[in-house]
Order: sequence, then structure tokens, then C-alpha cells
Amino acid sequence: MNTTNKKDTDPDILQSKVDIILELEEDLIFILNRGGLITKVNSNGLQMLEFKEVDILNHHIVDLIATKHKEEAMKAFNDLIEGKPELTFEVSFYSYRGKEILFDINAKPVYQNGKMSEIILVGKNITHLREITDEIENLKIKLIEANRLISIERQRANQRKSLLDELNKMKSEFVSNISHELRTPLASIIGFSETIDSDPDMPDEMKSEFNSTILNEGKRLARLINDILDISKLEGGKIEIVKLKFDAIEMLNEVIQAHIKSAQAKNIAVTSDFPEEEIIIEGDKERIIQTMGRLLNNAIKFTNEKGRIKIIAKNLFNEIEIVISDTGIGIPEIDLPYIFQKFYRVNRPGTEIAGTGLGLVFVKQIVDLHKGFIRVQSEAGKGTTFAIKLPKKNL
Repeated sequence: MNTTNKKDTDPDILQSKVDIILELEEDLIFILNRGGLITKVNSNGLQMLEFKEVDILNHHIVDLIATKHKEEAMKAFNDLIEGKPELTFEVSFYSYRGKEILFDINAKPVYQNGKMSEIILVGKNITHLREITDEIENLKIKLIEANRLISIERQRANQRKSLLDELNKMKSEFVSNISHELRTPLASIIGFSETIDSDPDMPDEMKSEFNSTILNEGKRLARLINDILDISKLEGGKIEIVKLKFDAIEMLNEVIQAHIKSAQAKNIAVTSDFPEEEIIIEGDKERIIQTMGRLLNNAIKFTNEKGRIKIIAKNLFNEIEIVISDTGIGIPEIDLPYIFQKFYRVNRPGTEIAGTGLGLVFVKQIVDLHKGFIRVQSEAGKGTTFAIKLPKKNL
């Protein structure tokens, strides 16, 4: 029994067993002396690194470590020398052909007679695993980005659908309202015409009054049709701006004179505050007259009897500012951001005053075509102020 124990503990037999274990081990195994020189490496380790044993033995382990991991590896070895019982870390070794191979290293010191004599490194090749892990992380990032983009596109689709639904609703309301607007003057024209036609003995005074009503309703109908045609041209980019030089003050006075009777019919006071000198601007006079006319007509339309309207012109350095302010029913704050949108009509419960939702669209687009700027301030029940700035010269 004692003889058998001696054979089992014989150094040569032990070394033989160690060699067998090394050769059977699938992972990389290095045995280093205290100075860090490689004293033993297994066959699988040599195969992974594409070295021959003679190329590695008695070389310092640091010579095989990739530059980016040298500092971390040296710190680990120093910790082992100073008494750490075991360490795990990652390190890349250079292969014979210079390829970096990543290993997960488990390092453990071996002690003899109370002193550390060797360090055993067992390394598992995790290069492929790391590549897969990195690829998975990249795929996760891409998946997150894809989900984010899908979410954004879904939101956009929902917004487009919501916008389309809202636009369809506004168009339906527009068709309904425009039909009413068309029928009203048309009904008056037909009604008064039939009355005149059916009564040949109608007094001339009454016939003249009816003809005047027919003429006014016809003009109203023509204005409405022109509104629709103008918006259609603006949307199609077919409207032409003919820019000429003209006096803006003279133009504003023309606009006031064209609408003064409508204001007087409601006992609305219309005042102006213009500079004495001419303000020469370059623009499409006819379109600007239409624009100012629409704003003044709206001011009259939405101002109660005995109200006030004021038109102000300011001669700025390279612009003219035109302000049209009234004491009318005003625009609710919730509606202000949308009043320049097509087909949008301000919701005014309890009032029969209606519009087509086109007038201010035309105003905004004409101002934009002149490279100008329009803003509005209003408060429900207290009136509205429109301010327009137009460049004096063609830009």
C-alpha cells in the first residue's frame, strides 16, 4: 500500500498526469513562472493561437497580449503576486498571424513552501461569443430605433388621418355653408324678379326698389363666386401678382369710400389716422385693395350698430404698417390660431353671422405673395385688430 502511494506521488508520474490533463483540456492553458515567463502551454492553446511550442516557451506573457489590454493584464498579475488568491479578467492575445483573439481568463497562483512559484492561466475563447453579443446589442439598438421610427410613422399616420378627417369635416361644412350663401342671394333675385314679372301694374317706385335689391344680391353673389375662384387660383398657383408703384394712402381712402355706405347703414363710425405724406409702395394694387376690402368688410360685418372702426397707416423705414381695428364681437382665443386655415369658420353660438371660411385665407396668401406679414389680436366681445406689414419696394 505504501509502495503504491510512492508511485502515485513520484514527480515524473505527477508531471505525466499534469501533461495528460493539459492535453485533454479544450481551453487555453498557460503556466507562468513568478517572472511571467511561459513555461508550459497546452496543444489546444497552441492551436488557437497558431503558434508552435518553441515560439512561445520562455517568452514573457505580456509579449502576446494586445496593446489595449496590456495595462489591465499587468495590474492583474501584480495583484496575484501581491497575494490575490484568484482573478478573472478578459484579455486579447495576438495569434501567430497577428489576429486578436479574446479570452476570458481565470488566473490562479500556485504556492510552494509558502511562496508563490507559478501562475496558471485558463482561458476560454470568447471571440465568437463577443461578436455574437455585440451583434445582438447592435440589433437591439436597431430594434429600438426601428420601433421608434415605427412609432413616429404611426403618429404621423394618425395625425394625417386626423387632419384628413378634420379637412373633410371642414369641407363638408364649407359646402353646406357655401350652398346656403349661394341660395340666399339667388332666392332674393328669383323672388323679386318673379314679383316684377307677375305684376305688370307694379308702381315704378316699387319696381325700382326691387331692381335695386336684385342688383345688390347679384353683386353679393358675384363676390362670393369670385372668392371661390380666387382661392382656387391661389391653391393652383395660377394667381398672378402684377407689381406696380402706387400711393398706399390713396389706395386706403379708396377702400374706405367703397365701404362707407355699409358702415353708415349700421351707424358705425369709421375713422382714419394717415400720415400727410404719400407712402409709395410696390405691389399689386388690385389685390391689396381686395385684401384691405375684405378686412374692412369683416370689421363692418362683425361690429354691432353704433360701433367704431379705425384704420391706421404707419410709414416705417422700409415697410408700411396698416392696422384695421374694430369694437366688434371679436374672435375667441381658441379660434385665433386657425383663422387663416382654409374652410375654418369661427364658432359663434347664438349668432346668425356666417362666413365661407375663405376670406382670411385669401388675405393671408396675398400678404404672403407680397412677402409681407399679418398678425391678429382679438378678444371675444371686445373687438379685433388686424395689422399688416408690407415692404415698400419689390424684394
